[in-house]
Amino acid sequence: MEPWEAPVRLLPLPLPPVHGEVFGWYLHRLAAANHVTSGQLAKTLTPFKNALIGKRTDTLWRWTPMVLPRLALLTGLPHETLRMLLPAVSRIEARTGGEVIRYRRRLYVACSHCMHRRGITEPVLAHRPADLQLCRRHGIWLDGNRQYRVGHLPELVTAQHRHRRIARRFPDTLEAATKEAQHMVRSWLLNKKQPHLLSRWNDRLAQLPPREAIYENIIRRRVDEREFIATYPEFVTMLGMVADPAWRARRAPRQWGNLSQHRRTIDAVYAEAEHRLNVPSLRENRHSHTFYNDALFRWTDSLGRSLMLVTTPDDHDALREESHQN
Repeated sequence: MEPWEAPVRLLPLPLPPVHGEVFGWYLHRLAAANHVTSGQLAKTLTPFKNALIGKRTDTLWRWTPMVLPRLALLTGLPHETLRMLLPAVSRIEARTGGEVIRYRRRLYVACSHCMHRRGITEPVLAHRPADLQLCRRHGIWLDGNRQYRVGHLPELVTAQHRHRRIARRFPDTLEAATKEAQHMVRSWLLNKKQPHLLSRWNDRLAQLPPREAIYENIIRRRVDEREFIATYPEFVTMLGMVADPAWRARRAPRQWGNLSQHRRTIDAVYAEAEHRLNVPSLRENRHSHTFYNDALFRWTDSLGRSLMLVTTPDDHDALREESHQN
């Protein structure tokens, strides 16, 4: 009789998984607590020999849905609980049913304070929802390999609440809008042409702790981690705008019948962004041709259609001048 055909007994220490935990990580924690190897547990769950599973293994392409009832017997947890806590289990079932699986690895190390409350002293690797950046209970930044304490910056906590509301409201556009908003804010940070925003970001950077716990061998390091924390509230502000289908529709090329219409579109987009960010202007270099390279301008006119509508040098000046008027 093969190990996956033998009756399953409840483990002496049936630890529950952390929400979203990577399957391999959970199996290793479960095995260590019960003084067995992860391979031994894997062989009781899946019907193939020489089962080897790493701590970061989560795709489980050769596994079958029988893993769920057998894991439920090992841990004493209901099927629905395991489906909810372990994304890999749901993917196995979906794949078997012929569904298309979109697998993205947004991984993070769970808040160490939350884990200590559950009696877990080691790091736990889990899948991070797109709208999760910090632990609101303990004020710990989670998106990176250093868990900075940011609870003393209330604007970050407020931005996390808004981020979750935006994710619920605009699920269909959230992924694309996240990349676009990150690009805008990152561009404004690097080109240093937004003094009102730079002042805010420098103030936040000065208030961040210089060093925090690092998880070098678990999660990939973000080179701009501190800068991303400092710009997070403005990122969420722009995300709320660019994820909104009403504003995304305004940038559709078919909406621009002529240069005058596009001038009004550019002006409306900038006015709305300035209002949301609470800055006097995002158009500091109003007499410079580099205005056309501004990230927000490019978002509004990603295909350069405004320049196609321009036929004379006077049109260039008119578009640039009229788009600067509030």
